[in-house]
Amino acid sequence: MIKKEQIVARKPATDTEETRRQILEASFHLFGLKGYDGVSVQDIAKATNLSKGALYWHFHNKEELYYECLKDFRHMLRRYIFRQLELVDSPEQRVELFFEGIKNLLQDQEIVDCAAGFFIGMGRTDQEKISYFRERTYAESENFLTETLETGRSQGVFTFDVEAAGLARAMWTLMEGCILQLRRQPLEQTSETVEALRSVFCAGIRMNPSS
Repeated sequence: MIKKEQIVARKPATDTEETRRQILEASFHLFGLKGYDGVSVQDIAKATNLSKGALYWHFHNKEELYYECLKDFRHMLRRYIFRQLELVDSPEQRVELFFEGIKNLLQDQEIVDCAAGFFIGMGRTDQEKISYFRERTYAESENFLTETLETGRSQGVFTFDVEAAGLARAMWTLMEGCILQLRRQPLEQTSETVEALRSVFCAGIRMNPSS
């Protein structure tokens, strides 16, 4: 017969979920600032006041933890930018909301710093699972923007001679470049720069940007 004092109680599910959330939040910040190679499991353990063994109980290795952070990063991009575009059908509105989303994202300095780190880190990591996720994220965004541009051209609201996919990649590059290059500028200058980029892009596809 097992004595009562010999039974080791498991942590409640809520405690386990809270610990996992704390690990992900700390890791997201560290990976965002330092990149995949710049962060060790020991760094994460120190930031969360947990043992390395406790970390490995929740995540098998650093790659799995980074992958989960990348998923959060993707959700963040969707929340700030792409989800808003999906709510409207008008190609013109989608283009306007794309640049508006960039401005909104750039207003959150902590998010911007982390986003910059993930943009850089995704390109430097050779892990197969992470590379696949990176390519899938790019492809999803490119396909959506390509469809938006092609629809606008077929409706006669956009006019351009190049491939829509190339313009879609240009839009992604503009977004990535804004986050990487403008994150240290004052918010007023950042907003002005994004507005200028929007004006140039809209002129390039012969769309009149809203005032």
